[in-house]
Amino acid sequence: MKVLLLNPPTRTDIAFIREGRCTQEQGVWATQWPPITLATAGAILEEGGHIVEIIDCAAGNITRKSLLEKISSGGYDLAGWATGTPSIMDDLALAIEIKEIGSSVHTAVFGTHVTALADECLRASPGLDYIIRNEPEATIAALVDCLERRVGLESVAGISFRDDSGGIVHNPDRDFIKDLDDLPIPAWHLVDLDCYRLPLIGRRYVILLPVRGCPWQCTFCTSGTYYGKRLRRRSVPVMMDEIGNIVERFGISDFFIWADTFTADRDYVLDFCREIRERGLKIRWTCNSRVDTVDEDMLDEMHRSGCWMISYGIESGNRQTLSGIRKGIDPDQSRRAVDLAGKAGIMTVGHFIMGFPGESLATLAETVDFALSLKLDMAQFYCAVPFPGSSMYDEAREAGWIAGKGFNEFSQGSAVMELPGLAPSIVNRYRKRAFLRFYLRPRQMMSMAKLLRSGGVRHFVRSGIRFAGWCLKK
Repeated sequence: MKVLLLNPPTRTDIAFIREGRCTQEQGVWATQWPPITLATAGAILEEGGHIVEIIDCAAGNITRKSLLEKISSGGYDLAGWATGTPSIMDDLALAIEIKEIGSSVHTAVFGTHVTALADECLRASPGLDYIIRNEPEATIAALVDCLERRVGLESVAGISFRDDSGGIVHNPDRDFIKDLDDLPIPAWHLVDLDCYRLPLIGRRYVILLPVRGCPWQCTFCTSGTYYGKRLRRRSVPVMMDEIGNIVERFGISDFFIWADTFTADRDYVLDFCREIRERGLKIRWTCNSRVDTVDEDMLDEMHRSGCWMISYGIESGNRQTLSGIRKGIDPDQSRRAVDLAGKAGIMTVGHFIMGFPGESLATLAETVDFALSLKLDMAQFYCAVPFPGSSMYDEAREAGWIAGKGFNEFSQGSAVMELPGLAPSIVNRYRKRAFLRFYLRPRQMMSMAKLLRSGGVRHFVRSGIRFAGWCLKK
């Protein structure tokens, strides 16, 4: 089978990241991510003897028209693509457009949104043949094998589709991959890795995915829809082989460890870091973390193995808000985690979310003041968005907070919920105020200038201008 895997363009050619729980418009922080799901699925399909092509339209500036022309003449058997909530209508419309050009290619989509709202998405797109639910790679491979053998779809766990009478069928869920070591090294040779650069410093990088699943219950997060709630680990020796392969084959030594919470298993992290040093791998890497999963020894070991930046999901400075979203942390833990990382020599990024249910002007102000009080190198401020697949979505829909809202409005850059006593315009104003107050301080300006300079003079000028414009837009 000839398979095309896509990060598709929108009809307005706005670049989107569509990777698991992260579905957002590209920005100065949200630089385009190397498509780890597409590359992993591509590797599995190649192992099965299929012909695979990966096109990241956002990274390659490929327009909708150009993509459709390629599909029309490409002779593909299946086209499958990632979806996201803010771009979902364009993502679903692509299937219709493919059929309208007379292509006989089978169409399939995956992502948290289509998993949560499979019926609605199939009804909205008569050109869509299959929805791949939850963790997608193994299901994509099973679907392609089924189509090649021309056997019934009932054997493919994890898909939704229409039967011959037009009725919607949901096959049983597929089990999450039990042994992540069964996954091959992602097929990065199918991707133009020159398109992916770390934000602000401009170095080439790829994503590592050593851990899947998240046992925490945050109301705003959709991670359980994609990778489940049980922590699964790819063994440290296998991860080291993958890193060594990428360094040797592609000359890339910068990595973003993308996991729901990389630091959830302390022993695993320590083994991971020690093995990097024992193998003599000269790499630089960043990761995300919960503030209640780090300690001084872990952070020191991380820094010694090449970790130079850590991102913390701090969310709020108000204890009651943190309790309401079932985050399971308190502000004191956030302060301690930031201080410990700084002491270890690791730069810190704090992620804050504003406009949760139950918030007020006072709690918004408290979060802004808390962010300013921390010794963070960078910060990102989002609006609370009830993405489908999260418990917050169910709450918001039942309460009428998102009545009349289109999914194109579900952007973390703009508030969408009409909460009692807290209009979206107020949340947006506080978010903008948070950005300006945080970055227009001498300490933060010096920190940003230092980071920008590490990418070279040309990149410093280009990124500095882009960053300044981005801040002003907020």
